Amino acid sequence: MHSRYPIDRSRILVIFTTWPFLLALALLLVNDALLKQAYPGFITGKLSDFAGLAVIALPLLAAFPRRSRAIYLALAAAFLWWKSPASGAFISCMNDVLPMNIGRTVDFGDLIALAVLPVCARYVASGPRSFLKRESLRRWLLPPVLMVTLFGVMATSKAPAVRHDFEVRALESSAPFPRDGIVDAIGEVARSRGLKPAEANPPHWEGAFEGRGVLLTYTFKGPTGIAVGIQPNSGAFGNGEERKAVKLRDEIKKTLSLRFKGLEFVDPPPTH
Repeated sequence: MHSRYPIDRSRILVIFTTWPFLLALALLLVNDALLKQAYPGFITGKLSDFAGLAVIALPLLAAFPRRSRAIYLALAAAFLWWKSPASGAFISCMNDVLPMNIGRTVDFGDLIALAVLPVCARYVASGPRSFLKRESLRRWLLPPVLMVTLFGVMATSKAPAVRHDFEVRALESSAPFPRDGIVDAIGEVARSRGLKPAEANPPHWEGAFEGRGVLLTYTFKGPTGIAVGIQPNSGAFGNGEERKAVKLRDEIKKTLSLRFKGLEFVDPPPTH
């Protein structure tokens, strides 16, 4: 039985090797890997939404040129669901089985990215041409492009790295607080984990160590407290840096507990 709207494989092969598709894919990768960290803000926060939708919509519109309205509605509904709290249960289930944690920011303002869909439809309707003249070259290039596309779409859905902060306090305010000794102990643990001293940035932090995908900072909180911040970098796949940050936090707490008496470790309240 033939489908009423058969898949146009030749158009799919062409769309994956057009400059607009490849530029959208490159923008998605560069924005997630570099620009978001270097220039956080409204523009970089929205670029991945625009580029990601274009990367998904262009092949679908090329494969089903007569079903553009259905594709609009399906992508809009899926994007709305993804950006809403309704997708929370699905994300939790996936994080239980995937080797990396996925996530998204609940922000209905991101729906502005749906404006890219008519632009994609108009481009596909114009009869785009591949920059490669020979079909054999397009077939050869298709597998790596598909792999990079899958990588880009999955990487943009990776959950942001979670900080592992805590505060070291004296149980009794009148008790002596060995601040210098605690700082020395933090430095010893950091160096044993392969971190190297980094530049201080007061008043944000008095001292820092960095390396192996983790940034460790400490800040003095009055005469009887030290705030310790541990920030893992967000890799594209896996949670290696996250595990390193957790182990570093646990080892610092263990070392301080064994070396000093009368201390408590206070974790920040969870954020929602």
